[in-house]
Amino acid sequence: MNCKNCGAALEIDQLRQVRFCPYCGAEVEIEEETPDTMAGTIHGIAKTFFNQTADKIRYNREHAVEIAEQKRKEKAEEARHSRKMMMCMMGGMAAVMTVMVIVMRLTGAWA
Repeated sequence: MNCKNCGAALEIDQLRQVRFCPYCGAEVEIEEETPDTMAGTIHGIAKTFFNQTADKIRYNREHAVEIAEQKRKEKAEEARHSRKMMMCMMGGMAAVMTVMVIVMRLTGAWA
């Protein structure tokens, strides 16, 4: 709990049930815990936990989407590279076959 006078953290003097501000000396009576105040405290804790958990889930989902998109881009790049390599190999094979046909015709091996 913070001091309502100056905003500093308050320390508890449990024997006299008074909190004293270490900076301005203001006294604040400690409210006794009742079922209503305990329920409010529990509700606040649960709400904070829920919000933090929801934030983590949102972050993890967004991070997973980023990773999936990066993987998709990498796979697409690999596929483009593979197609280029295959076209180069086919072109090379066609060139070799053309040279073989020319050599065979020139040598008379293919009439």
